[in-house]
Amino acid sequence: MRRSFTIALLILLSQAVQAQDAYVGLKQFLQTPFMEEFNNMRDASERAVRDFKRKQSRYSEEDVRKVADAYNASAEYFNQVLYNIKADLLHKEKRKFVVLFPDDYSKQVECDLYRAKDYYTANFQKELMEVTGDSGGTSSFLTLVPVLFQYGQAAFDIFKRIKEEIKKYNEAILDKYLINEYKFRLWDEVN
Repeated sequence: MRRSFTIALLILLSQAVQAQDAYVGLKQFLQTPFMEEFNNMRDASERAVRDFKRKQSRYSEEDVRKVADAYNASAEYFNQVLYNIKADLLHKEKRKFVVLFPDDYSKQVECDLYRAKDYYTANFQKELMEVTGDSGGTSSFLTLVPVLFQYGQAAFDIFKRIKEEIKKYNEAILDKYLINEYKFRLWDEVN
């Protein structure tokens, strides 16, 4: 009995170690300067929200709601970039494209990020400036975007090296490591 318990324990431990090692490439991607800068952009954006929330009592409820709505819409735009990456890694044909042409895929993601940045500028930043009379710290966010693009190709190049690992990705794994960790939080979630 003790021997079978020990064997079962060893099997469980080896499976746990294998599960941790199974996503080494995904973890490498998430530790690239590209994802670090994406995270920095998210933090800068959320910092602007926190700064505004500290002084929101100075503004009308309607103005606060306009800023909040503009931020939420902008956050969703950036989150859509992450959801698109997730969907592409789960879709067999798109995954092949990512592996074979990481530079082209990087350019696609870059275009999505430019659109998100433009939306952010035209909506959240504009609304924030109209309500407060200043940039509210969002200009630091915008300086991060070009830096992010410099790192895109190298980040997606990782998928070329880990093409077998990519096949193991599922929705739960990508939600846990990509979406939940890197998504822009909505207005009510930012404290």
